[in-house]
Amino acid sequence: MNQLPSSGIITGAAGGIGKALTLALASAGVNLIASDLDQGGLDALVRESAGLPGEVIGMAGNMLDAELPHRLRERALEAFGGIGLLVNCSGFLKDSRIQKMPAELFRQLIDINLIGPLRLIDAVAPVMKAAGQGRIISIASRAWLGNFGSSGYSCAKGGIVGASRALALALAPHGITMNCIAPGFIETPMARSLPPHILDRVLKAIPVGRAGTVEDIAGLVLFLAGAGSGYITGQTLIACGGRSISDPIADS
Repeated sequence: MNQLPSSGIITGAAGGIGKALTLALASAGVNLIASDLDQGGLDALVRESAGLPGEVIGMAGNMLDAELPHRLRERALEAFGGIGLLVNCSGFLKDSRIQKMPAELFRQLIDINLIGPLRLIDAVAPVMKAAGQGRIISIASRAWLGNFGSSGYSCAKGGIVGASRALALALAPHGITMNCIAPGFIETPMARSLPPHILDRVLKAIPVGRAGTVEDIAGLVLFLAGAGSGYITGQTLIACGGRSISDPIADS
């Protein structure tokens, strides 16, 4: 049995992937402080999680707020007495080619996708160190390998991958693992809103022949959060149906 931490924090919890991760963890008995910018989405998530083995407490917040990580940490300690798991799932995607990239947009991409998660890691790491164990999982993106026209987002997601590798070395002696998951094209309402001809081209470029599902990502989070993954740290699992090893314009 892959024993999971009893409690933790997840950000971006009201989004397509974040919601699935929250419900999967709560279904497995993990108590969670769930944070998101969307208060209405959080309220709906808490209602949906009612009756699951793990308790979900919603706490709205903006990843641009430097004080949010401390508030989340203190709320988790108050409610659950510890923090054994952190899942960084918050994200912001609105990109452009570097020649047309407004400085403010670039700062937002870096602050939300990279600086915010690093602040949260810094806030919870001492708690995990004191306990001698912990699991930190950051949702990156296949874009960290480089996407055409995605200079800012690819930069930010590449940053969280690199930072996680460096921090994994520092935290490993304390019983804390740190890994990333890099989803490719995942079936969400936002993904399905793409123009049909673009969606068709994307799907044809995926070797396994289908889009990923939020359940695909939830399965990886449950594995990395559990005791059975204790010998894995500093790694990035790319969940993209093989697209990262294929010709992006393949048409088979």
